[in-house]
Amino acid sequence: MYKHLQRLKVAVSYVTCLPLTKIDFDEPMLLHGLSKYLPCAGLIIGTLLFALNSVLSVSRAEPIVVGFLLTVTWLILTNGLHFDGLMDAADGIFSHQSKERMLEIMADSRVGNFGAITGFIVLLGKFVTIYSLTGASLGACLIVIPAWSRWCELYAIGKFPYAKEYGKGKIWHDTTAYPKDLAKGALPPLAVTLAFGLVGYPIVWTAMIFCIASGVIFSHIMNKKLGGQTGDTYGATVEISELVCLLGLSVFT
Repeated sequence: MYKHLQRLKVAVSYVTCLPLTKIDFDEPMLLHGLSKYLPCAGLIIGTLLFALNSVLSVSRAEPIVVGFLLTVTWLILTNGLHFDGLMDAADGIFSHQSKERMLEIMADSRVGNFGAITGFIVLLGKFVTIYSLTGASLGACLIVIPAWSRWCELYAIGKFPYAKEYGKGKIWHDTTAYPKDLAKGALPPLAVTLAFGLVGYPIVWTAMIFCIASGVIFSHIMNKKLGGQTGDTYGATVEISELVCLLGLSVFT
């Protein structure tokens, strides 16, 4: 149990701004076998968003302010890691070049027009949908959405080959036991979703369905485009599944 807790602390420290333990970001072996902890990291992010939403509800903040603060906090908590991957992936995919050229563009640290536009749309989309969902149901969804989006990331990591010979995301893929780790990773968010569903928040089941469906479909699209996945597409999978889930909840609930 202690070993798993220590590994979880490493995973959370790497994919969020929370310094739960000291890590060397240049040491790839530190990430060995951590992918199964990603949904738990999502639950921690979601819990913090839930807490902030609760405080804002008590303070009776205007819905538009709630939407802004939650959107910004969500981005800060992740250190912009997945958002950066989204923009890099957009620059490559929308270039309509060969697979090899797309990967080269994605590896460029500079953000291009397609990346900037995509990033703006995603941030605006999150803000608008959170604004439209303010209330008790939003709090429950804020916990489960980051968890299930990272389960989709785990799916992309384990299911598909890594599209490059090297890269920071390769160690995640190479040390993931698929589908065993996928099943392990699903247990924490499933337990939390079930708990919320039983206490009167059935909307979390809808959130789970939207999140999984969009994340899985998107990861297959990326695999078809690139012949595999990269660290950038892992991040893009998280961002897209979160956005589509929020949009789905806004439109259909």
